[in-house]
Amino acid sequence: MIRRIGAMAIIAAFVLLTGHTAEADNATALPQGKSFFEGTWVGKWQSYKNPGDTKDVTLIINKGNAEVFLVDFSWGSPPSGTGFAPAGSLKAEGREEGDKFLIKWKNKSGDYVDLTLKKVEDNKVVARQKMSGFTDSQKRPYTEIYLNRQ
Repeated sequence: MIRRIGAMAIIAAFVLLTGHTAEADNATALPQGKSFFEGTWVGKWQSYKNPGDTKDVTLIINKGNAEVFLVDFSWGSPPSGTGFAPAGSLKAEGREEGDKFLIKWKNKSGDYVDLTLKKVEDNKVVARQKMSGFTDSQKRPYTEIYLNRQ
């Protein structure tokens, strides 16, 4: 009994003095000067026409010069007839604004596409893709998905 109390006292003292627990080991600590958004993010993007149709997407975000980040955005083959662009990739630049990460590019149709990432959890962001140009009852003005850090 005394051994148990002594052992518990030692453990409690260690936690109080160092602030170290197993839970802290599992937390994702960012290296000094690294943005939360840097790294590889993966998920499944929904079709503008039918949210049930999805395709795989990957975002790789790396620090560039000054306040600019370099972004590699790629997507897989979509199901046939879903209104998705065919599989492909693009390179863009992004920037942090507070708790958000913003990416903007011009697609082949000449419309601007805005992609905004916002932190939800340590390894999860919500991504909102908003298209400029014409929308109708069959095409939503934006889609939102969750991306997970890989």
